[in-house]
Amino acid sequence: MGYEATTASESIFGRLRQKLCEGNFEPGERISIRALALAEGTSIMPARDAVRQLVATGALQFVDSRSIIVPTLTPESHHDILNARIYLEGEIARKAFLQLTQGDLKLLREFDEAINKAIVEKDVSSYMRNNHAFHFLIYNKGMSPVLLNLIQILWMRYGPSMRFISVKYGASNFADDFHHEITEALGAGDAERFVAAIRADVKQGMDFLV
Repeated sequence: MGYEATTASESIFGRLRQKLCEGNFEPGERISIRALALAEGTSIMPARDAVRQLVATGALQFVDSRSIIVPTLTPESHHDILNARIYLEGEIARKAFLQLTQGDLKLLREFDEAINKAIVEKDVSSYMRNNHAFHFLIYNKGMSPVLLNLIQILWMRYGPSMRFISVKYGASNFADDFHHEITEALGAGDAERFVAAIRADVKQGMDFLV
């Protein structure tokens, strides 16, 4: 029984993490454990356990004993997340570079095409989903569970705000296509250019949150 509950909790946690990273919740949005359990088709306990794990990472926040919200980034937390993401995502990209295959490059280009299509069609959900897939295809090849976990935590903190500004200002305002630069650097075998493009892409996206 305990094993099943743990498995259910981990499954819910994974799905919520994905939704937060892709911006499927808004800053300030209230999260109901009861509604979450109902949506997941499970009991209250694994839903509560999953939410508590997310609160521990800072991705969700208790505002009182009964209310849980998606936190809004403060200027101070934005600055810290930006610096952490630039460093950590650059480092894991460097580790991933030699592990990425021609098949991976093909997939990255397909994700980039889907992102460009989403921008033209103003499809924010597709933009956020494919942007997440693009980056984590790379990061999952970094063979660094510690860095990957830290990056996922930062994306959970940043995703809701990123979606908000994408809706408000439009993803087309991201003037420089660093995803194209990333794939070109990978195709050319230029690791330093690849890492620099990853870091520039992170900074450009975070700059819109100021």
